[in-house]
Amino acid sequence: MWAFLNGEFISKDEVRISPFDRGFLFGDSIYEVIPSYNNKLFLFHEHFERLKNSLSIINIPIPDSINNLDLLIKELIKKNKFSNQAIYIQISRGVDPIRSHVADDATLPTVFMVSTELDINPYRENPQKKGLKLSLEQDIRWKRCDVKATTLLPNIIPFHDGDKSNVDEILFHDGQKINEGSKSNVFFVFEDLIVTPPKEQNILLGVTRNYFLNRLSEEGFNVSEKEVKVDDLSKADEIWVTSSTKELQPVYKVNDIVLPEKEYKEYYWYKALKILEEDLKSNS
Repeated sequence: MWAFLNGEFISKDEVRISPFDRGFLFGDSIYEVIPSYNNKLFLFHEHFERLKNSLSIINIPIPDSINNLDLLIKELIKKNKFSNQAIYIQISRGVDPIRSHVADDATLPTVFMVSTELDINPYRENPQKKGLKLSLEQDIRWKRCDVKATTLLPNIIPFHDGDKSNVDEILFHDGQKINEGSKSNVFFVFEDLIVTPPKEQNILLGVTRNYFLNRLSEEGFNVSEKEVKVDDLSKADEIWVTSSTKELQPVYKVNDIVLPEKEYKEYYWYKALKILEEDLKSNS
């Protein structure tokens, strides 16, 4: 397996990053995950723009080495050989000579990239598979979730707090407002209306979230960005989560609330996945 670090492709086992890297010491870094199907990147430009936006917000200069990021990724894909891959990119502010909250002016960003095999979404292969189980948790994250930062401790804590062995995802809420999952965006269906929390809330504008919003709208579905409350969960006909590696996956249960069941072809999530499948065929 191969990785990319600061301008070089090296064996994954040989990757070394200094403990004085600000990404290690402060979580002073951002990341991006891009899917590739049949050796072709999907929604690359949208991911790349979000990567640059995250860098801009936290004032890390865009490294010269990512000006041709698509070519670097394609080379990594070729080296790691899997047909479908998830490409992880992390950029930190770099290595400082001493630990300080204020970075040295000479600090250069650290650029790291690796890819892993991307499993096919099981709900595309078997739409009758049981949905995911979600657990509601109070949102204790920072107020800039629009930045795809590596500082994910609040996202991780709930999975290690008590027995979460049968929980697939955490659903964060701020009082009554539902924001998003710990590693996904969330959609709800109320009768024929497909809803997802708006960008004005404390959420990451997921590339896959935006893709489904746009494509469902183009295909004539009734979609909206608006607030969804915890009390609305019992009224939902469907709930889905979306992410770049999970695509779209349906929810079976949130805490003790079990979602209504029907023939899988009648679900809106199934129709959305069929749209994705057609787009992936066109992309191949």
